[in-house]
Amino acid sequence: MKKLYILLLLTVPFIQACDEDFLDRPPLDQIGNDSYWRSAVDLQNYTATFYQNLPGFPGSAYNTYNQATDQFTYQNANNLLNGTTVISTGSWQSDFSAVRGINIFFDNYGKCEDDFETWKHYLGEAQFFKAWIYFNLVQKYGDVPWYSNSLTTEDEDELMRPRDPRTLVVDSILYLLDEATENVALRDAAPWNNNSINKEAVLAFKSRVGLYEGTWQKYHAGTAFGTSGADPDKYFQASVDAAEELINGGEYNAGIYTTGNPDTDYFSLFGMGNMGPINEILLYRAYSIADRIGHNQNYYTTTSPNQLGATWSFVTSHLANDGTPFDYTTLAQTTKGNDFLTAIAANCDPRLRQNIWIPGDVMNNGEALVFDYPPIDEGPINVSPTGFQVKKGVNLDLTTGYANANDAGFILFSYSEVLLNYAEAKYELDGTIAYAQLNELRARVGMPDFVINQQTDDPNLVDYGYAISDALYEIRRERSVELVFNRFRESDWKRWAAHSLFDGKRPLGYPFKADEFPGFTPSLDENGLIDILQTEIPSGYTFRADRDYLSSVPETELTLNPNLTQNPGWTE
Repeated sequence: MKKLYILLLLTVPFIQACDEDFLDRPPLDQIGNDSYWRSAVDLQNYTATFYQNLPGFPGSAYNTYNQATDQFTYQNANNLLNGTTVISTGSWQSDFSAVRGINIFFDNYGKCEDDFETWKHYLGEAQFFKAWIYFNLVQKYGDVPWYSNSLTTEDEDELMRPRDPRTLVVDSILYLLDEATENVALRDAAPWNNNSINKEAVLAFKSRVGLYEGTWQKYHAGTAFGTSGADPDKYFQASVDAAEELINGGEYNAGIYTTGNPDTDYFSLFGMGNMGPINEILLYRAYSIADRIGHNQNYYTTTSPNQLGATWSFVTSHLANDGTPFDYTTLAQTTKGNDFLTAIAANCDPRLRQNIWIPGDVMNNGEALVFDYPPIDEGPINVSPTGFQVKKGVNLDLTTGYANANDAGFILFSYSEVLLNYAEAKYELDGTIAYAQLNELRARVGMPDFVINQQTDDPNLVDYGYAISDALYEIRRERSVELVFNRFRESDWKRWAAHSLFDGKRPLGYPFKADEFPGFTPSLDENGLIDILQTEIPSGYTFRADRDYLSSVPETELTLNPNLTQNPGWTE
């Protein structure tokens, strides 16, 4: 069996191990035209360094640590949601250094003397990485300058030009992904299968980019964040095309992971170490306990939640297990604490109990650890303040200690995301409901087939700040439930222009039962739900909708280049 491609975790050190001459080479941004680029190995080693730009698990926090969403909360208000972020006074050198680095490849790869077939995959990797780098920049800043070549201090005209419209940049990203699709190998033929860039992952990425920009332009149209003349349908079509290619293409290795056990399959997927054989995982970042490259997700999902808790609004987004809306508020009037957790686990979408801990759950097979009560009364490291303690990502067979001894893979692209991207983009494009694709996700957990419930029948109505159809409401619900805690929610509410999900509201927890915690008196709302930010934000979050959908352009850049403009709302 092939050893996992730890290159996703070890950047330069790993590459040095691959090539004994690597230590003798100059820094990558100082490579001379005559000393490099001649062989396929040169190109491979260069693109390998960009794997470090892909995200992974943080070492000292749960996976969602830096996300601003309505689906979980900490014991302090989130700065972005509360409109208290501050303008950046630095530069965006750290943002654009990767752009220059990848452009060095594009300036020089044509010098390779080996046969094209031996290095076309690495050209595709570079195209993927440039698309990845720029997509992150667009999400952060909106309009950004698009650079086709590596610049030096002598390229004053290029360095001093204004930002390009985000639509031009996204069009260029989609072009790169089309080119990468032609060049990279299929997953099963890629150097390290789904632990390296592959054709299936590139198609998944295209489906993500198209959906993001299509919804951004649709729901921000007419505001300072939209682009004049943008065509959302163009981007929805790009998303649909990529997803349909993956869904219908017979050469691809992609599917939904299931062993036929709806009670555990979804849960088990996110705690796996070796995700190589799992066809749902199109690209992931690998960890290896044997190589002492691990993380601490078990620690943060079991004994030390570190102030993280899922919210009432997330929990109540789950349907009953018969596929109809469930009245959580009525249940909470008479059923509280552990009884409430047990009741919703028995009566609601099975993904709910696979994402949060329920009394009686085994938390670790080797340590005889069983979940009894949510740690709402613990100190800062051990507390989960809402009563809904996050479970997703735990591996029941690995240590719960803080030892960097967990090896669950970090999922970068999955087939489940592709199906959800497709369902949303297809409906936005032409009103078609992707029943077959949504039902694949439902079937894994034993839920009834996807149906369109009426919003008027939902006692837990989600407020997006504008009217949407019942069908789109249910498609968004499915995405919310399936992808929770996988770092999608912040980008989702931003592209939907949906700050109403949290603006003017406080994140709430479960219905508190005093008998279970003698002497502990948390803040509660009028319905008896834990209300941990009641004192800090008594009127709820105060999001800056005129400003905080994009980050500020660093002030230093505006000083150096008067052709740059500041993002909306940041000039006050």
